[in-house]
Amino acid sequence: MRILGVSLPDVSDWRQPLPQGKWSQFFGALAARYELVGVVRPELSRQYRYANRVRTFHPRKSTWTARAGFNQSVAMRRTQAVQSGLEPYNGVYDLIMQLQTLCAPGKYRGDIPYTIYTDSTMALMRRLYPRHRRPSAPIAAPWMRFEADVCKSAAAVFTYSEFARRSVIEDYECSPEAVVAVGAGANQMLASLGEKDYVPRRAVFVGMDFMLKGGRVLLEAWPLVRRRVPDAELVIAGPRRRPSGHLPSGVRWVGRLDRAGLAQLYRSATVFVLPSLFDAWGHVFLEAMGYGLPCIGTSCCAMPEIIDDGVTGLLVPRFESEPLSDALTELLTDTARAAAMGHAGHEKVLQGYRWSDVVDRVAAHLETSVYRSASSGSG
Repeated sequence: MRILGVSLPDVSDWRQPLPQGKWSQFFGALAARYELVGVVRPELSRQYRYANRVRTFHPRKSTWTARAGFNQSVAMRRTQAVQSGLEPYNGVYDLIMQLQTLCAPGKYRGDIPYTIYTDSTMALMRRLYPRHRRPSAPIAAPWMRFEADVCKSAAAVFTYSEFARRSVIEDYECSPEAVVAVGAGANQMLASLGEKDYVPRRAVFVGMDFMLKGGRVLLEAWPLVRRRVPDAELVIAGPRRRPSGHLPSGVRWVGRLDRAGLAQLYRSATVFVLPSLFDAWGHVFLEAMGYGLPCIGTSCCAMPEIIDDGVTGLLVPRFESEPLSDALTELLTDTARAAAMGHAGHEKVLQGYRWSDVVDRVAAHLETSVYRSASSGSG
């Protein structure tokens, strides 16, 4: 089968042995199983992006971001950009595989089936985002209609999680047989943990959006951890900007890190913590597990599908600092339990959360569904 990818994020390094793009390895794994003829990226011009930002301005930043990103004009412009990008590939692919639902593949070629691979829906954002960040009804409603049309017109929708799968089925009335949860893969991991040391009392946080990933709750919880574990250290990586005010004692802010820097950070840590307020999936949990770290997340969204509570880590209620401090204290002081959870998490990643495992699950559906004839016809 010949597949043409569509991705808004830059995955142009998918052919490299160690690609840096967050989703590049997915396309690399697709290419290892099928003929991936290329990946089209629906980029918008700088002039259009600027005009769109001006047109959608709102004094509240979160509202402005939602208005600029989720509107029909942007969706149609991306669709047009993809249509132009498809022209050089005319007649040389059997299937379109699009990452996310940010444009309308059904308008490309009526005779070519397409599939979607996505981690979330606007319906989930509307229900579960923190109230002050939640897209308003006037923004969300038209986007949900657009997203429902994209999903219903797809030959299959592959989701990262059962959490997202249920939303596609229940919120957008898609056929359950056409919506398949296939997981996602760790972008980096160790083949073997060797003599992983769980003695250092060091927790790490990795996340770009500090507030949405529960950073404020973590900073509230940390002083209690330090009172119980005076030599505990928390390393925060990812966000470019530090929050205002002084950081609690024992907190080290390192900002953005490349893959090598993250690998070194994971190796030096004992616990990974990301108390997200909303996290449709959470790639970094798998990366941390891939380095043998027990994970602390919250009991919402897809995190319970990644973290087996009490086995590969601990789940705590979102927004609540005291249970979070208890979980951190437990894993920073109980070396044996941290090690057992870390090894269980590492094994879980190796046994089902590599990108090749994800593509195997995608292929199982493709090759037993409406694509059987396309597969056999194109090799």
